[in-house]
Amino acid sequence: MNSPDPGPATAAPATANKPAAWWMIALAGVATQFLIMVNGVIAARMLGVEGRGQVVMVAILAGAASQLTLGGSLPNAITHKLAATGRNTRDGLRGFVGRWLLWGSLAGAVAALYLVFLERADLDSDVALLAVAVVLMALQAMASRILVAAMLGEETPPLTVALTSLLPQLVLVVVVGTALALGVRWNAVELLGVTILCTGLVLLARIRALAPGRGDQPLDRVELNAVARRTHIGSVGPIDGLGLDRILVGSTLGSAALGLYSAAFALGGLTNILAICLAMIALPQITKLQTAPDQERAFVRGWLVMSALLMGVVALGLVLLTEPVIRLTFGREFLDAVPVARWLVVGCGLLGFRRVLTAVLQGRSRGGVPSWSSSLSPPSWLSESCGVLSSTRWWAWEW
Repeated sequence: MNSPDPGPATAAPATANKPAAWWMIALAGVATQFLIMVNGVIAARMLGVEGRGQVVMVAILAGAASQLTLGGSLPNAITHKLAATGRNTRDGLRGFVGRWLLWGSLAGAVAALYLVFLERADLDSDVALLAVAVVLMALQAMASRILVAAMLGEETPPLTVALTSLLPQLVLVVVVGTALALGVRWNAVELLGVTILCTGLVLLARIRALAPGRGDQPLDRVELNAVARRTHIGSVGPIDGLGLDRILVGSTLGSAALGLYSAAFALGGLTNILAICLAMIALPQITKLQTAPDQERAFVRGWLVMSALLMGVVALGLVLLTEPVIRLTFGREFLDAVPVARWLVVGCGLLGFRRVLTAVLQGRSRGGVPSWSSSLSPPSWLSESCGVLSSTRWWAWEW
């Protein structure tokens, strides 16, 4: 017999009073991003500027395909609905996978065709394999965000959520680092293949970590899609979430310029992933605290102050250490990226704090506010365009 939908009114807010446990997810997210940066450094030394640019273009196109479709607002909607109804993922999302796989494959194919268009002057088997990698990585990005959101929504132990992100990335760094130390020189296709394999192991670990089904009714598809649509633009992040600056640099100036730009962006990614982790942790807690307004307001005030201070300290430290970090990690051939890296760290920090504010509104069932404000506010698209044009002029001048 299916259990009734308990609704938000019966959702216990007890877990919101355990911030220490949820900090594991934030710290693991930061550590994972650090390992991703380390892997990027190793890849840059293995592939050089040109090969690094190819890998980044594949990853950015896959990420954009994910953000625009299933990886954008849907994960936050899943977290919200699972936390509000008390359902497990295996019950709540039963019957959704087939349709999602179809839409995800279509989005990945569109991104892959754009890559083929960019490389049309040098079409060969490597370009075809890079296009396949775009599709696979887009699907993996969507699945990864959905699974993490589902784990948070059904209150999977924070340590489990953290480890399924951290350990596989550590394995990837060890594998690629060992290959570099042994003198192995993979090309972009081979390195992406190793990355796809390790990411697949992450997804399997996360699926196994999901709670067993209890026979509850699945979530209402129409209602879930409605929540996702209302919050889509705010969740995607039209300024920073799509990586339009890197796509434009790679499209107009080529893989070498994108390789340099990616080194600059790597430091900014640290503040961005910290913001994403803070938003991911806050969303289910704020959702559950809607039945306790006083506790909810206190939690939101404390979380916003803590988030602002933490991100400010991290951004300031990265700005001061930009030049030595790039020189010691990526190498002297990437030092031209230092001026842009400093601006990107500050910009990513400011945009990252916006993600935390968006999570607060989504937890209060007001996720449509950041979406329509982002879409109607001229600075959102104007600042994106100006930033892209400025970076393009800078790289053209340097080259």
